[in-house]
Amino acid sequence: MSAREAVAKGLIGAGRVAFSVLPSGLRRRMEARFFYAVFQVTRVTNDAYGWRPEPEAGDEKTEES
Repeated sequence: MSAREAVAKGLIGAGRVAFSVLPSGLRRRMEARFFYAVFQVTRVTNDAYGWRPEPEAGDEKTEES
């Protein structure tokens, strides 16, 4: 095991212990906040590709000149 792996495992282990000591209400709020942040980051990343769904037959908007 490399030094990086040992440090990473140590940090993750310490985080798990610290997280398990917290009250359940605080843990739920922290989890919700974390997953909301992940959702926002992935949503913005996916929106940046420029893909748009094809309009359905009755939903086309016409541009008037």
